[in-house]
Parts: sequence; structure tokens; C-alpha cells
Amino acid sequence: MPCRYGSSPEHRVRVELVEADLEIGFNLVDLAQCNPSDSPRVLADAERAYNDILARLKRLDPSDDSRFRPLVSELRRAIDLASGR
Repeated sequence: MPCRYGSSPEHRVRVELVEADLEIGFNLVDLAQCNPSDSPRVLADAERAYNDILARLKRLDPSDDSRFRPLVSELRRAIDLASGR
């Protein structure tokens, strides 16, 4: 089956995992902002998602990595703002 991201299913899965982690990270930041009492725990989860993204990006092609970098930077800023840094 043709793949929209590259030639192999493994590549597609790696890209989709980064996409999913980004979505999770942004949703966790939103959740932290809506529930201040849970904010430290939720932001710690967002930080873990961010670190997972960085690790996954190392396994992608440079062209894929560069495509995700703006969103990764935006997630970093969102986590920092939500945590008061």
C-alpha cells in the first residue's frame, strides 16, 4: 500500500507517532490551564510527551524533522508559559 510519508509502513508509523505526541502535548497544556490544581502533574506529562517527541525526531529523516520543528518549538513555549517559566 502506498504511504503518504515515505516508502515504508515503519516510516509512516514513526511520523504518525510524532503527530500523536504533539497533539497529546498541546492537549495536556490546555488541560493544565483549565485545571490549576492538577497543573503540576499534567505539565509533567506534557514534558514527557515533549521529550518523547525529541527522541522520535532523531529517528526521522532530516526533511521530516525540519517539518515538525516549528510545532515542537511552539509546544515548548506553551509548556513554559503554562508552567510560569
